[in-house]
Amino acid sequence: MAWSLFGRRRKAEAASVEASTSFVSSDAEAWDRMLPGGLGGSISPATAMRHSAVYRCVSILAFASAMLPLKTYRELDDGDREGDSRPPAADLLRIRPNPRMSRTMWVRSTIAQMLLEGNGVSWIERRASGEPVALWPVPFHRVRISLHNDRLRYGLTLDDGRAIVCDQDDVLHVPGSAEWDGLKAKTPIQAMGSAVGLGIEADRFARKYFENDATPSGYVSYPAGAKIGAPEKEEFRGYWRRTFGGEGRHSGPAVLDQGGEYKVIPISAQDAQLLDTRRFQIEDIARIFGVPRFLLGMDETSWGSGIEALGIGFVTYTLDPHLCAIEDEVNHKLYGRGRPARPGPNAARYLAEFDRDVLVRGNIESRFKAYRLALGGSSGPGWMTANEVRRKQNDRARPEGDTLATWTGPAKQGSSDGEENPPTA
Repeated sequence: MAWSLFGRRRKAEAASVEASTSFVSSDAEAWDRMLPGGLGGSISPATAMRHSAVYRCVSILAFASAMLPLKTYRELDDGDREGDSRPPAADLLRIRPNPRMSRTMWVRSTIAQMLLEGNGVSWIERRASGEPVALWPVPFHRVRISLHNDRLRYGLTLDDGRAIVCDQDDVLHVPGSAEWDGLKAKTPIQAMGSAVGLGIEADRFARKYFENDATPSGYVSYPAGAKIGAPEKEEFRGYWRRTFGGEGRHSGPAVLDQGGEYKVIPISAQDAQLLDTRRFQIEDIARIFGVPRFLLGMDETSWGSGIEALGIGFVTYTLDPHLCAIEDEVNHKLYGRGRPARPGPNAARYLAEFDRDVLVRGNIESRFKAYRLALGGSSGPGWMTANEVRRKQNDRARPEGDTLATWTGPAKQGSSDGEENPPTA
């Protein structure tokens, strides 16, 4: 019994020492030990969105994805494809997925759910014939997934409170993380919990720092010989807190008697390591989402050709994985790709694809140079017609603009880059 009491007393003393131990604000492990459940223990998608870096990363990815048109194409027998808006699903993807939402809002909500919950889910409302008539996004906390006879079954609670059960072919389920447990993807918040938690705690500490002061802003000195004892010091401290502390600390000038002099202690946020800590957490969160620093306003640089290359890399390595995941799910469950094709030589085959060119078009000079090479001429045969170029510029086609240019041979001697022989039809 005595040993048990001694053991409990030692544990209590150790806990007291750990609780009273000071640490610098940049020590992530100390933060993690101090908080109940650790930094990531209480981080949810809603909590994470309170951090400015998380909110900005999710917004950038969702808004940039929504800028890209989701077009429907018809595959031809010769392997080519052409734009086609006749399938019922084409208008759902191109204009309005459902009567209450625009296309951009549907894409934004899907990407946001993928990034925060790990799964973007939409119910495919169909007619009795199987033709899709609407796409309804369902927040993942209102989704229940189970396995029946090697097929997924989804229990969904709709916006009006109705509970329905759907087969996997009637649900667009787009994973947003690389971890899959067999039924669903794990939320990325689990991976970024510590980083986001530390960022939130650093923001909270900074706010308290500037509200209440992490250190004294100054001190009061009196000339030698002044009789200021302990009672006078306590009385003065109480007077100072009542008059200049808290919300009233900037209410008026300090008035000191008996020759007292107030001296300011210079201190900055850097001295408390707040700026470095908060900046590191922003970089860490951006790294998890794959968002370049310049999109978060962390690089003081001009928007030149280097930024253009970074933007192309952002589309290729950050956006594309999410866009491809949406395309795969849409093409399989709305256009039947991946299933046996219906028999018949005239059976149409469709697919949907985001138009990435909207984000990687480059500046007008480089774009026009690329068009010039594509049209062909003295530098070689063309591979784009004039009308194809005009459509990319949202200009109307011309009757004579559907013919490819042929190669007219090398440019004449002495001609400049801007004076090449014109293309020949």
